[in-house]
Amino acid sequence: MMPYLVWKHSGKNRYLVMRWKRRVNGVPTIVKEVSIGSVDNLARIVEGDLTGIDLASYSFGTTASVLAMDMEMGLKDAVNAEIGHHDNGLSPGDYVLIFIMNRLSDPGSKSHIQEWMVNDFSSTLYHPVTAQGFWNVMDRFTDDNMKRIREKMRDRLISLGYDDSRLFVDGSNLYTYMEENGMAKRGHNKAHRYDLNQISYYIAANYDYIPFAGDSYPGNIPDVKTFDMIIENTPEDAILIFDRGYNSATNIKKTGERKYLGALIQSDHMDLMAIPLEKDSFTETRKFVYGRDHRIIIYHSSKLEKRRIISFMKKFQKVYMKVRMITESGDSDAMQKAGFYLEMEKLNETIILPSLKINGERMHQRLSMLGKNALFTNIEDLKAEELIDLYRKRNRVEHCFRIISMKDLASPVYHWTPQKIKVHMFFSYLAYMFLALLYNRIRSWIPTVSLISAMDILDRIRIVYAARGSKAVKRIDAKSPEALIVAENMKLLDLAKP
Repeated sequence: MMPYLVWKHSGKNRYLVMRWKRRVNGVPTIVKEVSIGSVDNLARIVEGDLTGIDLASYSFGTTASVLAMDMEMGLKDAVNAEIGHHDNGLSPGDYVLIFIMNRLSDPGSKSHIQEWMVNDFSSTLYHPVTAQGFWNVMDRFTDDNMKRIREKMRDRLISLGYDDSRLFVDGSNLYTYMEENGMAKRGHNKAHRYDLNQISYYIAANYDYIPFAGDSYPGNIPDVKTFDMIIENTPEDAILIFDRGYNSATNIKKTGERKYLGALIQSDHMDLMAIPLEKDSFTETRKFVYGRDHRIIIYHSSKLEKRRIISFMKKFQKVYMKVRMITESGDSDAMQKAGFYLEMEKLNETIILPSLKINGERMHQRLSMLGKNALFTNIEDLKAEELIDLYRKRNRVEHCFRIISMKDLASPVYHWTPQKIKVHMFFSYLAYMFLALLYNRIRSWIPTVSLISAMDILDRIRIVYAARGSKAVKRIDAKSPEALIVAENMKLLDLAKP
């Protein structure tokens, strides 16, 4: 092994790191890394006596924080109790924690995890894991196992006092390059990759981004048909705030006595949309929709109107140009193709064929609705303003999906069988749950933190071991003031071996 020095950066600061490399399975791999700090610090080290001192530095913050959170949640014990563990090797619960540590630190395939562990604190806790080891453990998880573990985690969250009174529900999906199977199917892809199969999943999270329920399902099943899963897995006394994709008389019937809040599809209720409203005002009425008499709140929002107008005009321009291209193609069925396309984009009454003239009355009608929303609910004991504000916060669950996508907490999926895909998505759900819990813990000390910056802060926390003979010392190497605050408040150093 040959040592060498490199500069690393943390924000505006830079610091020296000494690394050692060797070939692992023929690939040059960093096997040890020691943080030195500034050039002045290097000078002090050189001038001192380092004879017989062994130094080692590991990524520490994320792995240690996951351990700390597991002490509160009891996930490892819950997994082992459900799946069983009878030998001296790594338990199923260990594998789940290792997966979470990796996904929140340096997400990759199961075969990549062994390389990641070399420079991570996890290598001091567990022996190297193999992809085959992961696959063998994943084979042991059944749908019932995963359901019961989710329920234990949900109940644990409730017992710890996390707010489950209002849950925001929505579904999403991630595309995959795998061939079609029991989970990977064609569907309405959120990233517009309609040429690829996808895997779908839902999350029911509170205002603080903490998920109380979530599961995956085949990519060709629309959200409206997955409401059973949501009803079955969410607390009965929680108010459910859901997207229009779940609207149906069948789903409303399934809610039973539960309280819920949703929004009507504007084009299906033109009578409500025609009610005149001043800017940023609301009115109430009642209407029989989805098989029940509902309290209806129609409101106008200037901010919503501005966003929707910008979005609509971008879409309108794109559709208009494409329709013109289709009609001018000279194909014998050009008008038929253009008609189908306009109908799919729901602009067939606004752009008139074959002239491509714009129906001014219809255009005005559409624009006048863009700042309006119509909510339906069975909640009678909250003011209209409170319900409007509650529905506006529905984007909290959408933010959960953005984080999962941006930080690769679930994708890519390196599995090809439906069973392993479901287990992978289950592990990913648990990884996101731990991130949300860590974010809430860090927010109590650093109010400005976000889900993403929480991950960045944890990534800046390393641990350094220095040993001479039988004596060894350990210390936290925090690369920012925020990282030091988190390390000290979570008492992460106490989780490290002496």
